[in-house]
Amino acid sequence: MVSGTIPVAASASGQLLYSAAGSASQLSWFDRAGNRVGTVGEENVYSYPFRLSPDGRRVAATRVRPGGNDLWLLDLERGSASRFTSASALNIYPVWSPDGRKILFSPAALRLFRKDSGGSSEEEGVIGGPNTQYANDWSRDGRSIIYFELAPGAQRDLWILPITPGGGVSGSAKPSPYPRTEFDERNARFSPEPSPRWVAYESDETGKYEIYISAFPEPRAKFPISTAGGQYPEWGAGGRELFYLAPDNNVMAVDLTITADAVRPSTPRTLFTLPIIDNGWSPYDTIDGQRFLVRATPQQASPLTVIVNWPALLKKGTAGN
Repeated sequence: MVSGTIPVAASASGQLLYSAAGSASQLSWFDRAGNRVGTVGEENVYSYPFRLSPDGRRVAATRVRPGGNDLWLLDLERGSASRFTSASALNIYPVWSPDGRKILFSPAALRLFRKDSGGSSEEEGVIGGPNTQYANDWSRDGRSIIYFELAPGAQRDLWILPITPGGGVSGSAKPSPYPRTEFDERNARFSPEPSPRWVAYESDETGKYEIYISAFPEPRAKFPISTAGGQYPEWGAGGRELFYLAPDNNVMAVDLTITADAVRPSTPRTLFTLPIIDNGWSPYDTIDGQRFLVRATPQQASPLTVIVNWPALLKKGTAGN
């Protein structure tokens, strides 16, 4: 279900059942067994990817508002929330700097912008260009950003941008493709070493999205990780485990044996099924692979409304009244 819609079911006998709660969700903690072990803040309409801060104390999340959305920072220990953006109608795809002081995101201009996470600076553009840009990750050494770009009439392509610790572009640094193919590549994550050696990402080169790992900084041979479809890769602590979401909303885990120039993945195993409303963007994040923050369906059931003989009402023009 896409944000801004409501769940509806209709019967052949002319009954219509819907929930006015729409796509409201609750950010919730789950353990590896799929037990809900905590919630963050209050229910809201969250959309687009959200990201945990490197120290695990905050989360940057997009909340829907009339006419657009804003990024909010949620304190995971206190449960408080503060608005991070308000100058643009669209604010999406947040990515934290490794020290937690900066956040990359895409405002309505759909280019990469940065802002101090404490709110003490204005939004600043990172790079220009004619195409839409969405940040995916910031390397642990602070030297590289990986993002995907969408050009008119083309597939999504991953790009690497050399960057300073403060989020600026140094000298004549230029972005480079990683790699540039005729297929759709997106949702990339650097491996968690201080200087990353690998990138996990998704590609549709087989006709459906699957997860791959390739070397960094040069994308040499790639290693297939998922086996029956997969999206939204996330590394476990130490880089010896990778998680992704299967098409049936199962969180999958893969053990990785890594050598100097190769990655040998185990057979994927299911950890648990996410209780989510699918809105087309990553519904989870994790830092250590032991707890998962999930954009989950609320625990408390929402009231349902039943309309009887709705086709007749629709013909009369009264169904929306």
